[in-house]
Amino acid sequence: MTISSLSPYQTSTVLEQAFIHPARNLTKSRGKNIHRYTSVKMKNTISVESMLEFDACFHFDFNREVVRFCSQPIRFSYELEGKIHTYVPDFVAQFDCGEFVLYEVKANEFTSSELFKSEFEGKKTAAHQLLGIDLELIEEKTIRTRPLLGNLKRIHRYSSRTQLSDNQKRIIEILHKHGSQRVESLMARTGLTRQTILPIICDLLSRCVLQADLYIPLSKNTELGLAYA
Repeated sequence: MTISSLSPYQTSTVLEQAFIHPARNLTKSRGKNIHRYTSVKMKNTISVESMLEFDACFHFDFNREVVRFCSQPIRFSYELEGKIHTYVPDFVAQFDCGEFVLYEVKANEFTSSELFKSEFEGKKTAAHQLLGIDLELIEEKTIRTRPLLGNLKRIHRYSSRTQLSDNQKRIIEILHKHGSQRVESLMARTGLTRQTILPIICDLLSRCVLQADLYIPLSKNTELGLAYA
């Protein structure tokens, strides 16, 4: 459905529907490689059209301020050089403050062209005028920042939603009692090896129980703290 100008209530309703009935249902077709991301946060599979969009999902999944997200959410029209075009953003995310934001994901080689800049400005203006919400660009260089993306993928690999193990409870107790600790300190206090403790820590990070600087590689030198002390 292509939408016209909406009230805040109508916008909220349309975006709510996007999580149930997105504008586009991506299925395999000739010439397209559909990728499926298993979301920890959403507890379902999210279909995307590129590996770059697939990698973007890790950022949405483990950003504690993002409550939920989905792909291909809504369709709306925008004007460019006197012509009307239709557009479906790559993602919508809702934040813990209640705010919705639309996102377009783009590879580095496309974002510097004047045509892209004109198109994106038209889309952004339409999103604001029709929906009253922001459309933001996420570039490849942001999505594939290293070692951040590698850390997020590692956290995803070891994430679970089972009950906390005794070792996880012990780590939480130590951090609650002694404050932030490096992984090697937690190893000494718990008697766990590096190979054993890092998957446990990754699972706690995926649950947003722990926090760490993910812009440096996860290692025995990583400092960990409780996300909500």
